Amino acid sequence: MIDLFQKGGIVMYPLLLCSIAALVIVLWRFFELHRIKTNAGEFMETINHHLGRNEIEEAMRSCERFDGPVVSIVKAGLKKYRKGSEEIAKAIEDAGSIEVAKLEQGMLILQAIGKVSPLLGFYGTVTGMIKSFGVIGRVGIEDPRLVSIGISEALITTAAGLTIAIPVYFAQYYFMGRVGRFVRTMQESSIKLLDAMGELEEKIALRSSQFEEIGGEYLEIQEHDTSG
Repeated sequence: MIDLFQKGGIVMYPLLLCSIAALVIVLWRFFELHRIKTNAGEFMETINHHLGRNEIEEAMRSCERFDGPVVSIVKAGLKKYRKGSEEIAKAIEDAGSIEVAKLEQGMLILQAIGKVSPLLGFYGTVTGMIKSFGVIGRVGIEDPRLVSIGISEALITTAAGLTIAIPVYFAQYYFMGRVGRFVRTMQESSIKLLDAMGELEEKIALRSSQFEEIGGEYLEIQEHDTSG
């Protein structure tokens, strides 16, 4: 392995850095994404239960017992429950954007490594072929071993670049799929929250109107008694 690295020439050094960076990012994102809890079903049942009974503070306290991106967007929405549906939706959207950015950490660097590694390999191919033709121009093809040095450098760097890029692409698509599932869960949970809080607003508005009607009737009775 060390012999191949040395034969690959100077281009192997940036390729080595790319491989180390890719390995670190892949391991980091793998463990980070698998650490996130996705018990959204149980959590949303708890939240809907409290909202159905107009227990906003209990719903807020329930958020402390759970963890994950869904909890963050629900907590943001609950904090704005007195501000109206538009403010709630905006708070959920803002919190969702922050959570998605957290989920996608390292993805751009991984994508860059996947694209740059083959280009570095191709660059090594070009420099290796230049060396080979330079040798042919100086000494001809009398000593094939001298020509093969440049050719081997060209092939080694190409192989190294592809060896890095192919696993990186697989890892990238795997992470994108996992992030996509988290995003769908967040969207579904935000819709459920907005529906539940919309129903709560309707109940509060209905109770307020009923109270006003009762108050109006009471005032009418008082006026009637006074006039009588």
